Amino acid sequence: MLKVLIVEDESISSKYIVSLLDKFFPDKFIVQKELDSILEVITWFKKNESPDLIFMDIQLSDGICFEIFKQIEIYSPIIFTTAYDAYAIKAFKTSGIEYLLKPITEKDFQHAVTKFLRMRAFNKDSQENNAKIHELNLETAKIYKDRFLVKLGNKYTPIKIKDIAYFYKDDITFAKCFSGNVYPMSNSLSYIENAIDEKLFFRANRTFLVNIDAIDYLSQYKPGQLTIKVKPKFDDLIVLSQEKSSHLKSFLN
Repeated sequence: MLKVLIVEDESISSKYIVSLLDKFFPDKFIVQKELDSILEVITWFKKNESPDLIFMDIQLSDGICFEIFKQIEIYSPIIFTTAYDAYAIKAFKTSGIEYLLKPITEKDFQHAVTKFLRMRAFNKDSQENNAKIHELNLETAKIYKDRFLVKLGNKYTPIKIKDIAYFYKDDITFAKCFSGNVYPMSNSLSYIENAIDEKLFFRANRTFLVNIDAIDYLSQYKPGQLTIKVKPKFDDLIVLSQEKSSHLKSFLN
């Protein structure tokens, strides 16, 4: 439920707002607190989290409500309630979203709260869409390695990712190229998997990462399980789990 703060120095007006919320928006809002003065509002905000919506009378028991904004920042949407229309412009310079003149009609009240709910839904959708766009941009912007620098004796040799048929783990990790050359790697298999394009390589199991172009054929090992035959030849049996077998078939199809 959405939390509501009512700032109103007239008990009758405060109860009226509560009754309208219960009548037109049942089970949607819960009144978090009812306050009646500038001092109470300032003290309350310093100790509590911001509510989802505020109903605020402009003239309070100890002054005009705009004194509040000189001392604390309030970002919650505010529906102002007042018997005077002279403060409308000033109200909308705060986080005010609506200005209700007293006596407040049920129609105006419904309109104001519905406006708040629509704004909230729109902002939520926008935030979710922005989050998705951000994730997409991160994925799109991801830079994959296109080569590794490997050491053989006293020499360092760059090898291109596209020239590597597969990586495999023995005591250490090795890369075998389509040419048949084998190079020891200083990185773990998991690091390599995350550093290269997942569209080009498939993690067959915990010890083998294969270039899709190096797969010669698949053969059945057990019901639901496959083995991979690769070029250049790999001496050990490359066995896939049922989940990996299904994934690879979908990946290659």
